[in-house]
Amino acid sequence: MAKIVVLGAGISGHTASTLLKKKLGKKHEVVVVTPNTYYHWIPSNIWVGVGRMTVDQIRFRLDKRYQKAGIIFKQAKAVSIHPEGDNELSKGFVTIEYTGQDRVGQTEKVDYDFLVNATGPKLNFAGTEGLGPDKFTESVCTYGHAAQAWEKLQGCITKMENGEKQKILIGVGHPMSTCQGAAFDTFSMWPSKSRNGNSRTWPKSNGLPTNLSWVTSEWAAPTSNGVVTLHKPVHWPNRSCANATSAGSNGPA
Repeated sequence: MAKIVVLGAGISGHTASTLLKKKLGKKHEVVVVTPNTYYHWIPSNIWVGVGRMTVDQIRFRLDKRYQKAGIIFKQAKAVSIHPEGDNELSKGFVTIEYTGQDRVGQTEKVDYDFLVNATGPKLNFAGTEGLGPDKFTESVCTYGHAAQAWEKLQGCITKMENGEKQKILIGVGHPMSTCQGAAFDTFSMWPSKSRNGNSRTWPKSNGLPTNLSWVTSEWAAPTSNGVVTLHKPVHWPNRSCANATSAGSNGPA
């Protein structure tokens, strides 16, 4: 019997663990280590950010799903990897620290025959001064960020309905950002979705245009209205907008 440990339960880790278990069956052991309670479909964060979906519509609990699949689930974060083992274990192992399952703070050595590292990127809001939902911008990098962005957007809609002009700047926060598609999707959707998720004409602000601008480290991005570049922000009249949103250097706006 082989023991396969998968670090992470995002798109890559969850896919790897479920396919491994399906292919290997009961003869081999699959263990998933992740600090999270839920799996969530990250591309749908943008829908949460504009109120088209709720957080619970894009996530599900991992414990029940893995129990049904015969996968061992450890809600913990990986602290260190020891491929050569140590004085106690002659085989490779991962040191983990539990974040749930009534074992918060406890540590454990999880040995393995094969290790899959699918922990994913780390958001780097600190890469740009003032960036991040705990500072001066909003984000859809996580479903929690997206829910907060939608809350702020509703506040903006209310101001527009009361005749107050609003501005929004959407884009990425760092020139090394590698996930600009979600930022542009958010840019494309925000002007045309209302608080109840239905398309409608957004309120005018005393007849004045609402300013919506797109900022990117890429040279240009195509839109239905032409080309939007970093040097030429687009202004769409009679469409509402929200407070500034942005991303860490490894994440979308």
